[in-house]
Amino acid sequence: MQRSVPPLVRRWPGANAFTRHIIILLTLVILLLGSALGGRLLGVFAQSPCAKGDASYSVRFGDTLSAIAMRYRTTWPRLASYNHIANANLIFPGQQVCIPGKASRGGTGGSGSPGGSRQDFVSLARQDALNVGFSPNVFVRQINQESGFNPSAISPAGALGIAQFEPATAASLGVNPWDPVQSLQGASRLMASYIRQFGGDIAKALAAYNAGPGAVQRAVRIGGTSWRAFLPAETQNYIRVILG
Repeated sequence: MQRSVPPLVRRWPGANAFTRHIIILLTLVILLLGSALGGRLLGVFAQSPCAKGDASYSVRFGDTLSAIAMRYRTTWPRLASYNHIANANLIFPGQQVCIPGKASRGGTGGSGSPGGSRQDFVSLARQDALNVGFSPNVFVRQINQESGFNPSAISPAGALGIAQFEPATAASLGVNPWDPVQSLQGASRLMASYIRQFGGDIAKALAAYNAGPGAVQRAVRIGGTSWRAFLPAETQNYIRVILG
């Protein structure tokens, strides 16, 4: 009696029994790996909401669990355990990481907005700039010029926090201007959008952050290649201090 041979193998009449077995085993391995990976990804994107009082962080490309932990003044083993992450090296863009709030920590600390030292905020700024493809050195100098990395800074014009957002700008970005973690992320995203808008010109992106994109467009329209001379004096100095 002739044994049944899978259609895929039947197309190769010259294949011997050993080759057929190898092909079948490889097919099974691929199916098993696909199933395991699919289950893991489904687990990532089917997470339940964070507990009341917890902060929620959406993983971005390039993030590590230790970097996220540093943002929120906790440890990566605690985040891994709290979020049931079996392998701390396997987190994915779009994955939600819950940050234990005060109740979850047993009253030992708050959530979301860490105090942090200046060096902590400098490290966060550098990572945020790298995440959006922006020069970390320029971004650090920019935030230093904005607030000196003081998350409680208030300008005479009413700009707030470490990134010196006007309330309307912070609202449009969906960030709390008093939260240095959110503000640094928002500022890096805003700078990346200005860099794209102005064709990769860092000086124009900085001017847009300081004076608004409309002021930059007007200066370019009037001044052409000498556009900087048509910016407000404060903005001209802002670019000079940051870029040298």
